[in-house]
Amino acid sequence: MKTFFFIALSVFLFIEAQAQEITFFPGLWSVEYYQDDNRITKQELREMFDKNEEVKEYWKKSNTYSTLGYVSLLSEGVGAFWLASKLNTDYPNETIAPLGVTLGFATIALIFLHSANKNAKKAILTYNKQFDNRTSFKLVPTSNQNGVGLALKF
Repeated sequence: MKTFFFIALSVFLFIEAQAQEITFFPGLWSVEYYQDDNRITKQELREMFDKNEEVKEYWKKSNTYSTLGYVSLLSEGVGAFWLASKLNTDYPNETIAPLGVTLGFATIALIFLHSANKNAKKAILTYNKQFDNRTSFKLVPTSNQNGVGLALKF
């Protein structure tokens, strides 16, 4: 009986399950990604996402929409520059086309960037969903005036 108790105790001392969920926060110039409390790069994140096809698909859509959104923002800037050059003319009808281009590309950029953000969130939530059925715990030895024992640390 003592041997069984010793073997069971030894096995439980080395059991440890920890979640590796991904979170992201907006940074000054870009989004910062964290795995639990460790900051990771976008390259490391992409390598983790490549292991799951559904997550990889959402992440690919997010990157595509992000690229299209930034191209639209660049086009909006060109339209705004064109609009600024036409504002000092004597013909107010000449500002309608540049204004339409600027507002049109601004709207398109907002739509694409919103879609990119939505797909990035879906990718992260889908990746994190695999950890929903796991419990994060650690079995640690403890002792006090009453004796020696084991404690579950969540």
